[in-house]
Amino acid sequence: MYAPTKLCAELLAVTTDADGDLHHSFKMPNGLLVDQVVPGKTFDPATASVARLAKVGLPPRPASGAAVSDGLSRVDWESIVRGRTRAIPKPPCVKPGVRAAIYNNNYSGYRAAAASGEKYSGAHSSITAPSYYLSACAYESMTQWVGVSNDSVLVQAGVYVDQYTGTVDSGGFIEFVGGTWDTGGVTDVGVPYVAGHRYYLDVHYADRYNWSLTVSDLDNGENFSGFWTHPSGGGTQYLQPFAYFISERLTYSVNGGPGTLTQYMSHSDVRFRTATAKIYGAGDARLSIQRPEQMIMLSPGIGNQRLGNVDPLEVSASNFTEHWARCGVVE
Repeated sequence: MYAPTKLCAELLAVTTDADGDLHHSFKMPNGLLVDQVVPGKTFDPATASVARLAKVGLPPRPASGAAVSDGLSRVDWESIVRGRTRAIPKPPCVKPGVRAAIYNNNYSGYRAAAASGEKYSGAHSSITAPSYYLSACAYESMTQWVGVSNDSVLVQAGVYVDQYTGTVDSGGFIEFVGGTWDTGGVTDVGVPYVAGHRYYLDVHYADRYNWSLTVSDLDNGENFSGFWTHPSGGGTQYLQPFAYFISERLTYSVNGGPGTLTQYMSHSDVRFRTATAKIYGAGDARLSIQRPEQMIMLSPGIGNQRLGNVDPLEVSASNFTEHWARCGVVE
C-alpha cells in the first residue's frame, strides 16, 4: 500500500520580541514561512492588549459577563488561552498527495456567498469532532473544516482522519490550495484528533503577507496558531466570495497521479457552532444572516446518491448538524 512521506518544515530560529514572547519560525517545503508565537512569562490574557492577543492568535477578549464574543463564549475563549502555554511547537508537516478537493459532490455543509462586490477575509467556528468507524469500505478519509474560497483557490483549517493507506492518521490541519501559497497537500499542525472534543477553527487575513490560522482543542488546550507568510506577498488572492463550513471526503493522489476521491468514512454527526464569516473591510456575519447555500455530499461510485444530510441552520446560533449513513448504506 502506498504511504506518502511527510515533508516537514525546517526550524529557522527562535527569537524573543519586545513583549518577551517567543517566535518559533519555520520554513515550509514550498517556501512559506510560519511564525508560531508562544507567550512569554509576562503574558496575561486578562490584561493583554488587543495587538498582543492578535499576535499570539487569540480572538478578542470577551467582557467578564459576556456570553459570546466573536462567536465564542467566555469559557471557550479561556479554553483557547490555556492552549497558549505549549513551549516547543512542533513543525508543521505536509502530507503530499492528500488534498482538499474543490468538488461540490464531496462536500456536506454550508457555503456562504458574499454580496455582489464583497469578499470574505476569514471564517471561524466551533466544531465537535465526530466519532468514526473503520468499516469495510476501502480508501476512506474525511475532514471537517472552515475556509475561504472561490472554488479555484482555498485557505482552510480543520481536523482530518485518513485511513487510505491502511493505517489511521489524524490531527488538526491547514492547507492552501491553488495560488502562489499552495502547500502541496494537507499540512498536519500537531494538534491530536480526539473524537467528541470541540475544536475552534479559524482562518483570517492579516495583510498581504500574512494569514493567521488556528486549530485549538477547547477541551484539553492543545493548540496551533500561526501566521503563514509569503515573503513576496500575494495574500490578497485568498480574499474570495465564498466562506465554507464543511465535512468532506479527501482526494488522494498516488505517486503524483490524478487525484481519486476516497470513499466516505462512516462516522457520527458533525456539529458546527456559531459559524461566522468575516466580511473584508467590514464586520463578522453569522451564516444565518448570510443565507448560506446547503451542500449535500454525493457518491459518484453509486450513481451520485447522497451520503449526508444537513439540517437547516438555527437562526439564533448558526448551528447545524450533518448526518452520515453507515458504510454501504445510502439514506
